[in-house]
Amino acid sequence: MRVFGTFIAGGLMALAAGNAFAADAVLPDMPVAEAPVASTYTWSGPYAGGFVGYNFADFDQSGGASFDGEGVVGGVYAGYNLQTERLVYGLEADIGASDVDASGFNAATGVPISNDSTAFGSLRARIGVAYDPILLFATGGVAVSHQEMSLGGAEDDNTHVGYTVGAGVEAKVAPGVTSRVEYRYSDFDAKTYDLGNVSVSSGFDEHSIRAGVALKF
Repeated sequence: MRVFGTFIAGGLMALAAGNAFAADAVLPDMPVAEAPVASTYTWSGPYAGGFVGYNFADFDQSGGASFDGEGVVGGVYAGYNLQTERLVYGLEADIGASDVDASGFNAATGVPISNDSTAFGSLRARIGVAYDPILLFATGGVAVSHQEMSLGGAEDDNTHVGYTVGAGVEAKVAPGVTSRVEYRYSDFDAKTYDLGNVSVSSGFDEHSIRAGVALKF
């Protein structure tokens, strides 16, 4: 009986010593996982890029007739953005070459008439709303277009001035690289073409669908 009591007393002493050691032990700090921070793309700053597209043009003559044309366009663009929270705004310019060919019949003579678009450009304001990493934007400004018209072997050329408006979507596709798709409508004033013994006053409008890639600096 005395041995059993001694055994119990020794067990209680060992248990007390173990509890004291556990109380004195210092556990290392466990690392706390941090929540991932969502990246925010900044649209502010200069950029430049190139585009290709397809245009549909409608030409009006002073005699009331009209003729249509279509073709590929391509060029370069550059601009500068400012950003206030989600609002993005700035200026952009573009210049390009055109392969839009139009043909029909002259209203006064009934002779075949043709028109070739050769070059164009614009200076526009842009404003949009950013939804990281996408920008929805609208644009509008002044546009110019150089045209060459021919009738019965006679040719003349003019530079038309007008306005252009449009809208599109742009997105970050890589660090410092954005891609866009946009639609533009342009309306140009009438110019008089001297084609031999015939003078033709013609204005035109265009619908353009374009895709572009730009580098942000």
